[in-house]
Amino acid sequence: MKKVLLTIFFLPILLFGETTNNYKIAIGEDIYYSSFSIAKTDSLILYIYRHEAEEQINYYNQNGTTQKFTHKDSTNNIDLIAIKDGKKIILKGISCENIIDTVIKIDESPWKQSMSYSLSEFALSGEEKIEYWIIRLDKFKGEKMQAEKAGIEDITINDKQYHTAKVKISAAGLRSKFWSGHYWFEVSDGLFLKYEGWNGLPGSTKTIIELIEKE
Repeated sequence: MKKVLLTIFFLPILLFGETTNNYKIAIGEDIYYSSFSIAKTDSLILYIYRHEAEEQINYYNQNGTTQKFTHKDSTNNIDLIAIKDGKKIILKGISCENIIDTVIKIDESPWKQSMSYSLSEFALSGEEKIEYWIIRLDKFKGEKMQAEKAGIEDITINDKQYHTAKVKISAAGLRSKFWSGHYWFEVSDGLFLKYEGWNGLPGSTKTIIELIEKE
């Protein structure tokens, strides 16, 4: 079964158009620019992050659950692939000369790797709280997360006002007390507009991502 699954996901994928939005990312005093694109096939939605030599692609089914994730970065010698197989995520590849070959066990909660896309549907839904899984790329292990509604809020980015649905994220369970971040999505269509959160405990470096322009 595993061999068949891998073979299917390595087959060529026919894309039907691509929409790209550009963002400013500030990590402490460091600022850079990147893009998030959405492309569709007959059965999958691809959410693609690009910055210089780095590319991350999340392959979602129509329900917004990640089925496959790839991370490539020639500058830092990263070439990873993760594939969902039932209640497991098979992670293989190389990262900075380290060979990665591991199986991450999850439960019934969905895998939603790129939250700037996968939480947009939740933000506009009638649900108040969900739990889901991500892969931590710094430790190559699974992390169970939770997202909860944080109200409707008008925000201003580059002198333009947006009517947004705000979502709070944190680790699931007791660990939710130690760290959290926030996403803002446009109420009209779920477009990812902004993220703000600490890269660790309070007092550590903060990351802020904001939309520059959309197509």
